[in-house]
Amino acid sequence: MAKSYIAEKSFIARLNVVNTQYTGPVGRWEYSPGYNGNTFWHASEWLTTSRQDREPLTLWFGAVQQAGGEDAYEIRLWTGNNAHPLFNRRVDVSTNGYLGLYEHKATVGPLWRLQQVGGSQVRITTLDDKAIGIYWDRATWTTGRMASYLCVGVVPAAVFEVEIIRMGVDAPL
Repeated sequence: MAKSYIAEKSFIARLNVVNTQYTGPVGRWEYSPGYNGNTFWHASEWLTTSRQDREPLTLWFGAVQQAGGEDAYEIRLWTGNNAHPLFNRRVDVSTNGYLGLYEHKATVGPLWRLQQVGGSQVRITTLDDKAIGIYWDRATWTTGRMASYLCVGVVPAAVFEVEIIRMGVDAPL
């Protein structure tokens, strides 16, 4: 049976990492170093905290009630424009543990737990309690670009400051 979203608990928000060596807004920026100290920025589909001079991505957190009564969330990119090339992409984990934006599926998921650590700060974990951390890496497997990537299982677990933009938001269609 397909799970349905709880609209009154679903929300749109932006995230900032506040506790690791790689603090900053959650975005999708990688870079390549250039000549004479230049930096060439590239938008990607991997989630990063690399670029301090940009606002965080806007994300939709779709609440789903689990069997034990706790809420879990599907996370999707919120563009506000269904003509946007990345409209309705979901956050999922690559085979190497990195978080990226993937095509939306008809079924709900993957699901994430938001564990409050104080005020508007949370840890985000998988349903099997693997926390998201930040890992500095060079994308040698693809482009050779560099960034501070969101990655499952990296220590220390990242603490995210959640800036809620709007509560009670239905799933993007």
